Amino acid sequence: MIDDAPIGALADEADRASAIEAAFNADALRDARLKAQPETHPDFDGKHCVECGEIIPKARLAMGRVRCVECQSVLERHRKLVRAA
Repeated sequence: MIDDAPIGALADEADRASAIEAAFNADALRDARLKAQPETHPDFDGKHCVECGEIIPKARLAMGRVRCVECQSVLERHRKLVRAA
């Protein structure tokens, strides 16, 4: 979220553009950090996909994921379609 913090009465166009760019970068960094956090789900048992029940590969578990690749792909496609609508 870009805030409208004052950057000074004598700021020129380049200063304002830099402030806007810094705000966009901060938002993007926050969003990337949120996406990288381990997922949680009340039905997750530590081994099986919360959607289909298949065993999640160890490498995916190490990333903190609760869905198998196939179920995660379906979820992401659904989210993309919902955003586009």
